[in-house]
Amino acid sequence: MQPSRALINRGEETRPGSEMRVVSASVGATRNYADERDRNASLCDPLAPTIFHEEWWLNAATSGDFDVAEISVGGRTVGRLPFHMRKRFGLRMIRMPEMTHFLGPAIDEGEGSPNNRFLKRLEITRQLIARLPRASSRYLKCHAGVTDVIAFQEHGFETHVQFTHTVAPQAVDTLWSHFRNKTRNVIRRAKEQLTIRELSDPCEFVQLYERNLESKDIQNAIDSSLCREIIAASLDRHRGRILAAFDGSNRVIAANFCAWDHASTYYLLSTRRGDSGNGAVSLLIWEAMKDSTRRGLTFDFAGLGTKGSILFYTGFGGAICPRYVALSTGVLARLVREAKSLLVPENFFY
Repeated sequence: MQPSRALINRGEETRPGSEMRVVSASVGATRNYADERDRNASLCDPLAPTIFHEEWWLNAATSGDFDVAEISVGGRTVGRLPFHMRKRFGLRMIRMPEMTHFLGPAIDEGEGSPNNRFLKRLEITRQLIARLPRASSRYLKCHAGVTDVIAFQEHGFETHVQFTHTVAPQAVDTLWSHFRNKTRNVIRRAKEQLTIRELSDPCEFVQLYERNLESKDIQNAIDSSLCREIIAASLDRHRGRILAAFDGSNRVIAANFCAWDHASTYYLLSTRRGDSGNGAVSLLIWEAMKDSTRRGLTFDFAGLGTKGSILFYTGFGGAICPRYVALSTGVLARLVREAKSLLVPENFFY
């Protein structure tokens, strides 16, 4: 039987079970982290493999302006590919939604031998790509479950590899022992001077973020309204956390926001005052990593960013993991991209 194919608008939450239960434990609990990962994996919906694929996230990140290409076999959905269409310079472009670091095909290939499952994934991916609408540019960053981009290459996409640091869940003492000495020393000093508390107001975090960028004369590249919506939706579902570092005068000098799914905690946003020093950010990351490992989740830095961030993240003992990128551009979109790159070189690290 040939798969049936559909392109479905996802302006509202319709998928059941999108609010995923998260396994947590007390601070001092002894645990088997392999068993914890297996329990978390059992919660995974293959058609929503990351938090970024879930409809509530996509609603918040696009104000409901996204679509999903779907493939069904015998009435059962076996493939989904969410996408967000934007118009820039008069051109229709498929781009990543705000604060959405990874997407790509979500596939339920069922059971079978590794070879048969690969062939099923390949065919479903081909058909999902074929369901994408015409656009001058199509840019997709794939999640960790996408282990090849053969189907994209067959459809004429350029393919690239980006990288991220990840830290698997393990005993807190073991995590600490894998840090560089310099990183541990910075965190120790910061811990003597700062207090870490949670923030519950997304507006407060976004205002901090904007104010700190403004003080450094840096333009905000994130849509603040969508950022607030994403953070609020994450907090409401107990799928995100804002941590802040307070100094002795009770000023917030740094803060970060992380969100998580069944497998990973994603380090998504961080902000600090110009006079905060590196210790505040390092201490906040350490606290976020401890929270992640207690949930049995991998801590994902969600990209490398700049040369400085690569060196900085390496201090936390992470492993380098690849993430695939697929890019398809028409002539006009390519000219626009090349012209833009003369002013702002494209960063394929991020």
